[in-house]
Amino acid sequence: MVAVLAVQRLNDAERFRQLVETGERALAAGNTYAAIEAFSGAIALRGDSMASHLRRGEAYRAQRRLEEAGRDFREAARLQPGATDPLVALATLYEGQGNTAAAAEWLGRAAAIDRQSPTLLYRLALTRYQSGQAAAAIEPLRQAVALNPGFDEALYLLGVALRDTQDTAGAIEALERAVRTNPSLAPAREELADLYRAQQRSSDEMTQLTALAAQDPGSGRDVAIALAQARRGEFDAAEATLTAAAERAPDDSSLALTRGRIRVLRAEASPAGPSRVAWAAEAVTALERALGGTVRRSEGLALYGRALFLRGDVAEAARILREAVATTPFSRLAFLYLADAAEALNDPVDARRWLLRYDVLEGDLATPEIRAARTRRLGGLAVAAGDYRDARARLEPLLAAAPQDVELLGWLAEARWHTGDVEQARAALALGLSLAPRDATLRRLRPVFR
Repeated sequence: MVAVLAVQRLNDAERFRQLVETGERALAAGNTYAAIEAFSGAIALRGDSMASHLRRGEAYRAQRRLEEAGRDFREAARLQPGATDPLVALATLYEGQGNTAAAAEWLGRAAAIDRQSPTLLYRLALTRYQSGQAAAAIEPLRQAVALNPGFDEALYLLGVALRDTQDTAGAIEALERAVRTNPSLAPAREELADLYRAQQRSSDEMTQLTALAAQDPGSGRDVAIALAQARRGEFDAAEATLTAAAERAPDDSSLALTRGRIRVLRAEASPAGPSRVAWAAEAVTALERALGGTVRRSEGLALYGRALFLRGDVAEAARILREAVATTPFSRLAFLYLADAAEALNDPVDARRWLLRYDVLEGDLATPEIRAARTRRLGGLAVAAGDYRDARARLEPLLAAAPQDVELLGWLAEARWHTGDVEQARAALALGLSLAPRDATLRRLRPVFR
């Protein structure tokens, strides 16, 4: 009997090996159904096989069967608590669903096991940063840079995270290191130029701008001139500048990107209607050409999504902008554009989420007036999303400076009512109606407050 059992175990071991090899070949060939069948057979023989659960989970994920994938990844993590692969797989699963906070949690567990992987630490920091946790991203980035001093992307993100936590000196130091490590890392130079400009270090700012132009000797100077003209509202002059530059460098995709940016600005400056749609359509054409070239993809996608939004293709704009915010180094404006698209799609929860993230990413770079306007908008979105306490926290301080803002009074009336402050809610409603008796929102609230 002992001999029979030994032979059976050998047969089972060989069968298990064959099933795993079959599953691996099927998964590599993209045949996920065969892979699931093979790995399921392997698990039937050896239920404690971490690798079989992990690989079957990957096959499930490829089929978008996310619940089954998550179940297998968790079982793999339970079977081998010291393995990082299941934890990283769970993080990837949540990233694909847009849940960067959950992804960061699983990556944090993985990084606690493997403290010597700069790539893992960077990925942890990136997901924390993308979920609005700039301060929590700093330490893993410092660890990643200590392990790999030449990790330019980690230095760049460290600089951005330090900037967002108001450590300007630390941000400048990290970004300067990033530029020394990789002089062609344009996003780091751009951030440095912005920080130098905010500190009125005009000479240092010009050094970075000159270096950026030197990286693009064919069109960098023309691009800078065209953008300056566009900011002054001289759109025809800006187009002429780019046309002349394109004659000298017809294949330069940065010129197409700049033309798209200028047309987006022109569409935004145009009144709603045919003119705005026409300029947005022109921007789409230019940006499609730019994205086929070598421009920074995140920036191109952000502008492309904005152009689609201004053209009226809001759902497609939202899809493109989601891709833009997931592409690094990402464009901060993509988060603002995505908030606009979500609000236009009547999704205040999503709009608020993206606007909050943009507000965090921008830090104190905006003027007090812009920050106040954004706080007001976030308060209105909080009301629409049903978070009335947050709405009051944002909107109440604004009332003293705008006591006759009818929309603000309507938001405050609703937020006060839902947080139990009935008399103050009625007072805000009464004041609003005295200023705008025919306001539809206030008239809708009146019977509710009786």
